[in-house]
Amino acid sequence: MSSMEDRFRGLAAAVPIPLPWSLDAYVAAVAEYRGRLIELAPMDTSALGGSGCGTGSGLWIARSADDIIVYDRDTSPWHAQHIVLHEIGHMLLEHDQQSARQPHTVSSTTLTRLMPSISLESIQHILGRNAYGDDYERDAEAFADAAMLHATRPPAPTSSMRRTFFRDRRR
Repeated sequence: MSSMEDRFRGLAAAVPIPLPWSLDAYVAAVAEYRGRLIELAPMDTSALGGSGCGTGSGLWIARSADDIIVYDRDTSPWHAQHIVLHEIGHMLLEHDQQSARQPHTVSSTTLTRLMPSISLESIQHILGRNAYGDDYERDAEAFADAAMLHATRPPAPTSSMRRTFFRDRRR
């Protein structure tokens, strides 16, 4: 089995992280790669009561034709992006296919309160922390961390800058 670093490199090649960084552009690229629309749904996630990934701040809802990523609307912009990338990590790492099918990790009453416009019949699975083992959570978190680091790294110096500012001055 390959290391997480190798897996991230492969995924970054398949779905490049846009530079300059744009979460919307990346989500659109992931949706195109997977052939499924992805809707981002910022909302009050306190109703999750710890059922989502982490402390209830994120949740991936897979419906028959699309995916919804729920994240806490009251968190910082950086953290909101990290939550979304964590859920995308689960998607791209295919954790829904690798883990044994688990019952929904959020009660239908909670989900109806959280997103009353979603038909419960349209949901194939709801995946949060309880649906994955520690390894999957660690991998999704590592994916989100690596993606954020990649997205926020400074651009590589241009060749003229490299020749001028980064040449070996020991000569």
